[in-house]
Amino acid sequence: MLTAANVARSQYATPATPGVQAARPPSTQQAGDLPGDPASRRSRAGGWTVQPSITLSETYTDNAFPDSEEARADFVTQVTPAIRIEGRTPRLTASFNYAPTALIFARNGEANDVINNLNAYANLEAVERFFFLEGWGYITQTYVSPFAPRPTDIVNTTQNRLETRTLTLSPYVRHEGRDLEYELRNRNIWTNSDQPALGNFRTEQWTGYVAGPVRRFGWALEFNDITITHYDALVNRPSDKARLYRARLYWQPDPAWRLSVSGGSEENNYILGEFQQTTIYGGAVAWRPSTRTTADLEYENRFFGPYRFARFTHRTRLTAWSASYSRNVSTYQQEVLRVPPGDTTALLDSAFAARFPDPDQRRAAVEQFQRSTGTPQFLSSSVAFYTQQVFLNEMVDASFAIIGARNSITLTGFFSEGTQISADALGILPDALSAATVIRQRGFGVYVDHKFTPSTSVGARANRIYSRQEQPVDILTKQDYFNLLLNHTATPKTTLFTGVAISRFDSGNPTIRPNWDSTSVFVGLNHHFY
Repeated sequence: MLTAANVARSQYATPATPGVQAARPPSTQQAGDLPGDPASRRSRAGGWTVQPSITLSETYTDNAFPDSEEARADFVTQVTPAIRIEGRTPRLTASFNYAPTALIFARNGEANDVINNLNAYANLEAVERFFFLEGWGYITQTYVSPFAPRPTDIVNTTQNRLETRTLTLSPYVRHEGRDLEYELRNRNIWTNSDQPALGNFRTEQWTGYVAGPVRRFGWALEFNDITITHYDALVNRPSDKARLYRARLYWQPDPAWRLSVSGGSEENNYILGEFQQTTIYGGAVAWRPSTRTTADLEYENRFFGPYRFARFTHRTRLTAWSASYSRNVSTYQQEVLRVPPGDTTALLDSAFAARFPDPDQRRAAVEQFQRSTGTPQFLSSSVAFYTQQVFLNEMVDASFAIIGARNSITLTGFFSEGTQISADALGILPDALSAATVIRQRGFGVYVDHKFTPSTSVGARANRIYSRQEQPVDILTKQDYFNLLLNHTATPKTTLFTGVAISRFDSGNPTIRPNWDSTSVFVGLNHHFY
C-alpha cells in the first residue's frame, strides 16, 4: 500500500520509498550450529551451505476437527523433512528454507494432508552496482475469518485455515554515489491460496527516489504508483489504484538525532471506486543515542486522516524490549507477509547482540537456544484474515525477553483494529470485512523456560486472542492455547521432546457457531544432518 515512507526508520540509511509493505527477506533461522563449530566455519568460508533436518512426532488428540459437530479423537503422525540452502557470492545472495509437514491420521485418513512452509529469497547483481533482480517466495498458514477456530497446532484440521502462497519479483536500478543516490524499482507480487474460490491477488508497483546525502541537511524526492488486481474469484473487485509524490527535507543536528519534514500529493480510487486527490504533509524524528537504543516517531496527513508510527527498542546484556504503534492502510497481501505478534527470533537476536557481535555466530546461538528450549518462533498466531478490501489498520504491540543462565521469559501483548475503507465484493465471498466495518483483535502470548540441566529443560507457553465485531451483529470470540513442553538434547544433533497442549475456542454464541476444545499429548524428535 501507499505508506508514509519509513521516514525515521530509514533516516540512518538510504531513504526508503513508500509502497506495499514488502516481506522482509525470508528468515533462514532454523536449527543451527553452535558458534565456532565446523559447520558455522564452513558457512563463512565456503559461501554455500546445505543443511537438511527432520522432525518426527506422534500426537494423540481428543478432538482433531474443530469443524465437526462431534468430538473425533485420533492419532496423528507428523513428518517434517526440512532443507535450508544458503549462499553468497560477489553478486548473488540467496536462501531457500522449505519445511513441508506430512499429516497422517490413523482413524480419519481422508484428512491426510501436506502443510507447506517456504521462505526463500534471492538478490542478483546483474550489472555491477547498477541493475539488480530481487525475488521472494513465501508459503505460510493463515486464516479466513478471525471469528472461527484458529488452532495453533496443525494436527487440529479446520477449513478456516488457509495456505497462502506469495511470489515477489522486483527488478531495480540503483546508484549510490558520494553526492547523489537514486533507485527505480518495479515490484510484482502474486498471492493465491489452497481455496481457489477466494481468487488471486496481484500487486504491480513502481517506486523511485532520488536523494542527496544527509550531512547536516539533506533532501529526497519520491514517487509510488500501485495497482492491485483481484482475479479468478467468484466475484472480483475492480482494481485498486493509487499514486503518490513526496518531497522530504532532513536536518541532522548531531549523530544521534535526525529530523525531517515532508509534503506532496496522493490520489487513489479506494473509496467508492472514484479517484480522489489529497495533499499530504508531515514530519518525523529518529533518535539513535547508542547501538542499544532506538526510537522513531512519524506523522503524516493522508487521505484517510493521520498516518502515525512510533517505535522504541532497547537491549541490555540479558534483556530485549520492543514497542510499536502504527496507523496505516493495508491489504490482505500485506497482512499475510506481516510477522505474527511476538517475534522471538528478533527478540533473542537483540538480547544476544552483546554476547555475540558477529551476526553469523549470533544467529547460530539463537537457533541453538530455540531448539534446546523449545521456544516458538512466534508467541501468537497470525492475526491476518481474508479480505479483498483495502482497510485502515491500527496496531499496538509490545514484546519483552529476558535470558538468564537457567531461566528465560519471552512475552508479547498486542491490539489491532481493522476498519473498512473500500467497497466490498457484494458479500458473496467469505470476506471478514464484508459484514463488519470494524474488526478488533487483542491478545497476549508468553513462553517461560527453565533448565534443569544443560541438556534438559521444561517450557510453558500460553496465548489468548479476543476478536470482536460490533456491527451489524455483535460478535466476540476467544481463542486460548496452552502448551507444556519437556526438551532433552540427546546429542549435539538430536533433540527429544514431549508434552501436552490444550486449545479452547469460545464462539460467544454456541447457537451460531459451536465452541471447541481439544487436549493433545505428543512425543517426537528433531535431528539435523550437519
